[in-house]
Amino acid sequence: MGEIRAALDGSWLLLRNRPEGMAFFDQSIQGFWRSFQVIFLLVPAFLVSGLAEKRFYFSENLYHPDAFPNDAFWFAQTVGLGIDWLALPLLLAVVAVPIGISNRYVPFIVVRNWTSLLASVPYLITYLLFLLGVISAGIAVLLSLTCLLVVIWYRFLVARIALQAPIGLSIGVVVLDVLLTLVISQLVGLMWGT
Repeated sequence: MGEIRAALDGSWLLLRNRPEGMAFFDQSIQGFWRSFQVIFLLVPAFLVSGLAEKRFYFSENLYHPDAFPNDAFWFAQTVGLGIDWLALPLLLAVVAVPIGISNRYVPFIVVRNWTSLLASVPYLITYLLFLLGVISAGIAVLLSLTCLLVVIWYRFLVARIALQAPIGLSIGVVVLDVLLTLVISQLVGLMWGT
């Protein structure tokens, strides 16, 4: 619990572009492997996001609730989450030496994993408001796009600070992360039938 609290404190500092936030993360090899367990803390956001996506399909009359491929949907979403969680770390591990980030790879992945918790909060709030009927599907989509822009900026700050990299390389890492997520999202859709 102490590590979670420290990581959230560090995540908040990084969001405010304060490099001292790096000191709040365990950047050892053990901390690196432990940071992948953050995926379990993201399960509530994952479930709420999936439920909101289903509700969106129903509200747009893209699926009738009785005809929705529920098992295929949740299987594809779960597989997609796992692939998305591992894709960037694996790809960066392969290119870390050629692009000159091998000495900052472990700290970056640790921070990237932990900051995913804070990055998930705006989405969680948006989707909960949609599921509770407080906001419409259109407003939820608009807020989601706004969240995406904020999270992309946050990812840039994390890359810039944790990698201690030039702006161009930091932007490249963020673009790669976003592109991987988009491709995986498309594959998830194909897996369950959209």
